Amino acid sequence: MSEHFVCLLDPAERVTGWTRDAERLTGHAADDVIGSPFADLFLVTPRAPVPDAHAPGGHAGLFIRRDGLHLCVRVRRHALSGTAAESDMPVTVAISQDDPGAVAQAESDLPATLDALPDGVALFDANQCLSYYNARFGALAGLAEDILEPGGPARTILAALCRAEWTMAEAARPVVPEGWSTEILRLGRTLALSWIGLLDGRFLLLCRDVTDLRRLENRARFLEQHDDLTGLANLQGLRLQLGALCERASEPFAMLYFDLFGFKRVNDSMGHAAGDELLRITALRVRRTVGVGDIAAHIRGNKFALIFRSEQGDQAIRRFARMLRSVLSRPMSVLKHEVTVGVAIGVVRFPTDGDDRDTLMAKADVALHCAKGGSDDGICFYDPELDTLRQRRMDLERDLHHALAKEEFVLFYQPFLNVSSGRIVGVEALIRWRHPQQGLIPPNDFIPVAERMGLMHEIGAWTLETACRQAMNWPDNIMVSINVSAAQFRHDGLVDNVETALQRTGCPPSRLELEITETAMIDDVPRAACVLNRLREQGIQIALDDFGTGYSSLSFLHSLPFTRIKIDRSFVNDLHKGDSDGAAIVRAITSLCGSLNVVATAEGVETQEQFDYLKGVNCSEIQGYLISRPCPADEIGPFLEKINQPQ
Repeated sequence: MSEHFVCLLDPAERVTGWTRDAERLTGHAADDVIGSPFADLFLVTPRAPVPDAHAPGGHAGLFIRRDGLHLCVRVRRHALSGTAAESDMPVTVAISQDDPGAVAQAESDLPATLDALPDGVALFDANQCLSYYNARFGALAGLAEDILEPGGPARTILAALCRAEWTMAEAARPVVPEGWSTEILRLGRTLALSWIGLLDGRFLLLCRDVTDLRRLENRARFLEQHDDLTGLANLQGLRLQLGALCERASEPFAMLYFDLFGFKRVNDSMGHAAGDELLRITALRVRRTVGVGDIAAHIRGNKFALIFRSEQGDQAIRRFARMLRSVLSRPMSVLKHEVTVGVAIGVVRFPTDGDDRDTLMAKADVALHCAKGGSDDGICFYDPELDTLRQRRMDLERDLHHALAKEEFVLFYQPFLNVSSGRIVGVEALIRWRHPQQGLIPPNDFIPVAERMGLMHEIGAWTLETACRQAMNWPDNIMVSINVSAAQFRHDGLVDNVETALQRTGCPPSRLELEITETAMIDDVPRAACVLNRLREQGIQIALDDFGTGYSSLSFLHSLPFTRIKIDRSFVNDLHKGDSDGAAIVRAITSLCGSLNVVATAEGVETQEQFDYLKGVNCSEIQGYLISRPCPADEIGPFLEKINQPQ
């Protein structure tokens, strides 16, 4: 029993139509073969010379299916009506077992076979009058029966199908133009129409439903320029639209870069699902804030951009930026938890700050870094001076990479004095960077940079070991206190670093104190409690640094094992005013420390008047210029001998 199928080929003999019978008999799905050369997909051996390929009897050979099965076949190319054997234009191809009767049967069954094709096919005679169309064409076209009557003019059918797409120039032609094609919207579907002339003078109208294909293409195009999570433009989309605005140069506009502070905390503590939800809520608030013509983009992570065209002038732009910060800083419900983030905004203006895309984006980044660095209202407009600062920062980052290896860090120490005994009981280690060109750089100038670069773990480990080793040169009753940065505290290797430093130097744990700020611990108090308890179990002292400037929650003090509370210098500055707010806070802290049996140490003591007040409110220890400025390690020994000598 022989079988056959029919497919359509274009003039280059690429497959354009593929039936279910073709799928069944060859093992190739339509998606795999549409657009592929017939001769490459369906190996027929021996391959026929070009003249023999169109011979009346067809070409007999061996066909190898996809699954490797070999079949004797006869391949015959013929026109749709079976009258033009030489046609090399779109034709049908019948494949069957080597049986001449089967080929004849295939020709007689041609109309029924065409009805099984996935595409619509309509055949017109040499006068462009309809002679045949398959069922698929009728379903896709959805035209009235009187329009599709045999003999109906092609121009009438195309005009009914295309409506507005059928232009006046085309309608005025006596015949349909050769090679004419278009896409139309018909009955809610997108159809691709192609008008093809055959060698025998007749014409073929192919109608393909490309709705799903166009939908996928549109989706792919959207995703190329938009962020799938937020629906805002992505970096590629921002670059394209910003470039187009710069090229038109029709009117000035501003671009805002902004970061969300607190996003990483949410992402790390609540999971990526919470981080994604925070970004979606942010994008929704941004869309509700911007005006018509403004373009919002989610660049990456917690970074967004906005091309602001609604208003002009620095004052109007700053008002909008403040409003945007206010909107984005409001509490938001993320997975049933209330979350608040901060916002920093950098602003550039076209064409004032630049007249091309890349310049504006680079300067917006510079302005954002300035805003994140602590501008008064979290908003920074680009200024040429920022480029100098940026270059300085880049040089600092470059040199900081090598500072540890080159042994450019040094430790200075500032003593703290026990108020009752008048003796030095410990020293605080303060890191300095001895830069080969810039001299001694204080920690406030490079520690934030080191944290951004991820270097604080290594710098912190060096500080721990160096301070413990140098402390072994001083009397056994002198404690050494070391600051732990937020990045260092959050690193999982902190406890191991402390243990390693103590083992290598032989320093007793009781002589080591770690100073940690509230902000380093507030993000994850349970984890902070676990880390601090492990350290306390070894006998290490724990100081809460800068107390009073952060959250200062009593429950925070109760849940963490602090042995010392350091009163921030900002409260000490005006202690000579007994009724000042600073004085009231100092009295409250010293009283609290007494109740909790925790040492209270006041920082920044510079005058005898401040000392007398602190002594009067039972402050345990003081630290500041009144006692000593920070000094190198080799000066601590003589200083201790001088101060702590028996009276």
